[in-house]
Amino acid sequence: MLKKIQILILLIIIFVAFAFTFLYASFNFNFSPLKQVNDNFRPYFSESFFLRRTFKLNQSGEAKGDYYSNKQFTKLKVEVYSTSFGTIYAPSIDLINEGTGGAINKSEGIFVEEKKLEDVPEKVDDAFIDKLADDIPRYSKNTAIMRIYILSTYEPKPTLTGLTAGAYGFVIFKKSIEEASKDLSVQKDLEIETILHETGHLLGVKHLDSEGCVMNKIVDVPSTGRLNLIPTTYCFDDLQAIKDANS
Repeated sequence: MLKKIQILILLIIIFVAFAFTFLYASFNFNFSPLKQVNDNFRPYFSESFFLRRTFKLNQSGEAKGDYYSNKQFTKLKVEVYSTSFGTIYAPSIDLINEGTGGAINKSEGIFVEEKKLEDVPEKVDDAFIDKLADDIPRYSKNTAIMRIYILSTYEPKPTLTGLTAGAYGFVIFKKSIEEASKDLSVQKDLEIETILHETGHLLGVKHLDSEGCVMNKIVDVPSTGRLNLIPTTYCFDDLQAIKDANS
């Protein structure tokens, strides 16, 4: 009887190890035969913070439930990593504390914690952004964490004002915003627009075609022709897209 129990336990261990390896490979390696497994199961696994960490699910939008709803986490801490290139403006902090344009509503509140990021190059590439994304935050009790990194310029596309860094944070390119306009009020609006746009991506929204909306793809790259028309609030289509992504 004891031997049968030992064999059964061994078989269970082998099965669990095989299932874990199979799913991990499906989620993290671009194997065509496993694409259907990734497409079918990844959305369900990404709903759990524990499973996300276990299987390294860290694509933009995969932590959307942590931020959008109170189901698992009733508080949100937004860590703002300032650098030698600056930090965010006061109106941006107010925006975050108030729920980032109405997209986030935590029953026990949202608060900002300012931190420092040292030894940051002026121009960063995808490898640098990926390194930031790989540093997955450790949640505490009922508190989810979102991270904002203040960098200078994205080398592959110097006019880009923001970029997501995995599922738990995004980058604001401060120098790119400052070079878009010398007007401080315009810079502040561009920063707010960037925060809203990248937060929308973390909440699971792709780019929209709706003109004048924060989630429109042209928001990422400001141009002279639209600096007088900077959206600083979510439009109806933005809010509907966020709701749909989290329904």
